[in-house]
Amino acid sequence: MTRPAGARAAILHGDALRQCGREFDELFALGRGRYVSRAEWEQLFHESKLRTRVHAVADRIDTTVGAFGYACALAMHDIPVLAAGDDRIDLILSGRNTRHSAPDLHRHHCPLPERDVVELPGGIRVTSLSRTIFDVSRLLTLEGAVVAFDAALRRIAWSEADNLYDRDAAAAFRADVASRIAEATGARGIRQARFVAEFADGRAQLPGESLLRLRMWQAHLPEPAPQLRVNFAEGDYALLDLALPSQRRWLEFDGAVKYRDPDMLAGRTAEEVLEAQERRHRRIELATGWRGDRVVWADVRTVTGFASAQRRLSLFP
Repeated sequence: MTRPAGARAAILHGDALRQCGREFDELFALGRGRYVSRAEWEQLFHESKLRTRVHAVADRIDTTVGAFGYACALAMHDIPVLAAGDDRIDLILSGRNTRHSAPDLHRHHCPLPERDVVELPGGIRVTSLSRTIFDVSRLLTLEGAVVAFDAALRRIAWSEADNLYDRDAAAAFRADVASRIAEATGARGIRQARFVAEFADGRAQLPGESLLRLRMWQAHLPEPAPQLRVNFAEGDYALLDLALPSQRRWLEFDGAVKYRDPDMLAGRTAEEVLEAQERRHRRIELATGWRGDRVVWADVRTVTGFASAQRRLSLFP
């Protein structure tokens, strides 16, 4: 499975559909005469499926008076989407509109000033990143909201070149979203949005790390230090996903994607990646004298799952 930025499936319709030479059972229907290769569809991550559906809808309707929003806007901004369906697209329209929703399209009628809209390559209009994060912080699950806000802050403030976090840039983005929250007193989900805006941290590299930090907060564990730098005698360094210096230990989120995604494998086998991870783990232990533990998706997917992980790892407040 691949998760490159902007990835989506090729949409077939009209002449392209007639000339593709595929049997009907080899195709996946997106609706209204739009299809994709079933094999290609099944290899896509959730965000890529949403992007594909956005393009399929934009291809057949006039979107110049609205913008795609909510989870599908996250996907179009290349922000991870957690706990949302991929079979229906959300279009936000300002003011009244007589058009009804369709099986694959939900029309929302609410304020949409032009400052809240950006146009992406291909002419697709989506809500701006700050408007999108404001919306999903209220309306997604708590887990999905934290993952999205963390990823947006990382997009704004983290430098992949030198692994540094621009706290001023993060604070400016957080303040933008917070001002929207302050103006929306009484709106649906606004209490959750206030919490998420304060809790979010752009140092989380992947959704699993965001979920792990949330589960630790829910379990009343000490606040962890994300991406703590450990310097090695050889001159290089490692970043710990979540460190607990007061307990002399750290937690690493071990997602399965790193062992099967071609981009993350970078020409290596899954076994070679695992060996490299184990070498890194031993070096950190030698450099710090701390205990390190790995956490997987099953440990953070639910509160109950994390409670089991707590017992297994002897994690206590």
